[in-house]
Parts: sequence; structure tokens; C-alpha cells
Amino acid sequence: MEEPIKIFIGTEPLQWLATEVLKRSILKRTKAAVVFHDLIGIDLGLRLKMYTGFSFYRFSIPEKCGYEGRAIYLDADMVVLGDIAELANIDMQGFGVLARKANAESYFTSTMLMDCAKLKHWKVKEWVALINAGLTSYAGCMSGAPSGMNHADFGPLAPIWNDFDKYDEKTKLIHYTHVPTQPWKKAGHPFRGAFLQELYDCIEDGTVRIQDVEKEIKQQKIYPNILSDMREYISEKNKAL
Repeated sequence: MEEPIKIFIGTEPLQWLATEVLKRSILKRTKAAVVFHDLIGIDLGLRLKMYTGFSFYRFSIPEKCGYEGRAIYLDADMVVLGDIAELANIDMQGFGVLARKANAESYFTSTMLMDCAKLKHWKVKEWVALINAGLTSYAGCMSGAPSGMNHADFGPLAPIWNDFDKYDEKTKLIHYTHVPTQPWKKAGHPFRGAFLQELYDCIEDGTVRIQDVEKEIKQQKIYPNILSDMREYISEKNKAL
């Protein structure tokens, strides 16, 4: 029996709904066994303010896996539109980690496929100590750039596995990168459909309860009219079929 695909999600309380929607979008499209791990509330002792409440946690994954097997890292603000098993089984060409290229020397680490056995030198607390001492770069580590601790480990991943704020028929994963306009934060995102469909499906199968969404609304974590916008989107979609 094959080992389940290990998926680590960088999240925080503000991203609870997005995280649940992401998980369901993955399970909906794969026959593979999957196990999820939420990376949340880890005390690293980093003195710098992280880009998000969870950003540096991703580099602890190989250690959490005992430096064995493959693992996938995803930010919470995503919807998967393809079979995650395709990502898990990509030929890594000998690299320790694959991520979408940002430029010639750095990467977007919001989606990463990792071969943990090749990343035994990823010891996140040692990196944090070096960053705190000003001996290496937080930004460099975050982007796999030469100024960090991990540049030599990275190889390129197709952008379809980290498509920013849009999708088409080739997209395997949409990443809602612009926080103020994320489709649970604000109405009207031009590519809100992927999220609203998955939210609807979550509610239909009980993964997420209406009262949970209403609670998130009251706590101002998501925008007030999301449920009516979801129903309108689904209604219009069904009429078009």
C-alpha cells in the first residue's frame, strides 16, 4: 500500500475557512490517500516579523517528516484545480525542492514539492538563530535566493501549480495572493468562482457548516455577503449549463 501524500498547509486562525476550502478542493480531485498537517502556532523564536503569521514554518517540514519521503507545502489561500497526486509524483530531476521561479535566482515558495531525504540540512531553528544574529537573510531563505540557506536545493516547478489570482483550463492551482481582494475577504474577485464553488460544496457535504461561516462573518474574518454571493454564483452557473 502506498504511503499517503503528506500535505502541509501554512495557516492561521484568520484563514480557517480558506484552509477548509483548500483541503476539500484537494480531496475532491484525487483518488490518492492524503494526510493534512496544519502549520500553525509554531514557536521558532524568530525576532523578525514574518511575511505572514506562518511564513517561516514551511522550512520545518523535512524535519517533521523525519527527513524521509516526499511532502507538499501549500499556503492556505489557494484552491487546487487538478489532481494533487500529479504534483506529488513529478520527476524532481535530482533537486531537493521544486517551486515556481520568481526570477533567475529566486523562487515563490508558496507551493513546494520536497524530497525530504535530500533536505537533511534544513534545520529551521539553526536558520532562525543565524537570521537573529544577522548572519543570513530571512528574505533569502523565504525565496530560495543565494542570500539564504537553501538556494542550491531548488529547481523549477511549472507555474500551473501556483497560478497567481487567475486560472484557465491549464491551471492546476490558483493562489489568491492579493490579500485585500481574496474572494472570502471582498466581493467581486474576477476569479472568485473556484473558491465559491468549493465553499458551496463544503457546505453541501457538511465539511463546513452555515453557522461556522456566519460566525466567521460576525468576527469580521470574511465579508458579510459571501453566502448570498455564493448562492448567486452557483445559480448563474447552473443556468448556463
